Amino acid sequence: MSTKATEKITEALSQLLEGFAELQEQIEEDLGEESDEDEEEERASDIEAGIITEVRSAIESVIESDDFAVEDFAAMISSVTEALEEIDPDIFEGSEEEEEDEDDEDEDEDEDDEDLDFDDEDEDYEEDFEDDDEED
Repeated sequence: MSTKATEKITEALSQLLEGFAELQEQIEEDLGEESDEDEEEERASDIEAGIITEVRSAIESVIESDDFAVEDFAAMISSVTEALEEIDPDIFEGSEEEEEDEDDEDEDEDEDDEDLDFDDEDEDYEEDFEDDDEED
């Protein structure tokens, strides 16, 4: 049951993935190769930042020239995400685990903050305020 719209989407997805691979390869070549492990992590971040910049530029270009809205892209990406999860339910599991680890770290920091006692300061402030009232 392949409609004309489905065929267009299939062709567009193929072109998108080919373009994405070419962009990634070009950015990797522009940045050169790194040998140190620390530099490799920085290089990976630079590659990701370069890709994001170029993709953003492409999205803005399509929005301006083809009369699409950001919401159109969001709806399409949401559909692609759900379709990928149906194909491979674990596809985004790694990134979710990283987010959970970051949330756990944030909670640990919040627990450390709970040890601070601000009640004494509040009482001192109230006493100062009461002293001002007595002077009037």
